[in-house]
Formats: sequence, C-alpha cells, structure tokens
Amino acid sequence: MQLNYPLDRLSEPVITRLVTDYDLSPNLIRADVEAGKGGWIVTELTGETMTIDRAVEWIRGQGVGVTEAP
Repeated sequence: MQLNYPLDRLSEPVITRLVTDYDLSPNLIRADVEAGKGGWIVTELTGETMTIDRAVEWIRGQGVGVTEAP
C-alpha cells in the first residue's frame, strides 16, 4: 500500500502507531518525503487481516491517504 502524506500531516507518527497500537509489522519498500512538500511511503503490512483493515481506517482518519502501491 502507499501512504500519501499531505504537508500538514507529516508530523503524524503513523508507522510507529501501526507497531505500538496495532501490533503490525510494516516493511518500508520506498519513500519520497520532503519537509516542505509532503510525500509518500510504500509499505507492506504483516499482521491479521482484520487488524490491518482497522489500521487502514485509522490512517485515513488521520488525514493520510491510502492507495494501492504502484
């Protein structure tokens, strides 16, 4: 999946929360994040399907876009 960060959401510790709050294992594949522009992170998540689904909904609620990785 690809996480798309608008500029105003860059300070959100999304990856950390996936580990600590949802017990998921993110594998970061690639990223392009710039302080003045926003950016994106491509990651694979390992964990229970229902937990991943809940985490994705939480991510979207934080204002971070979630799309299929290219």
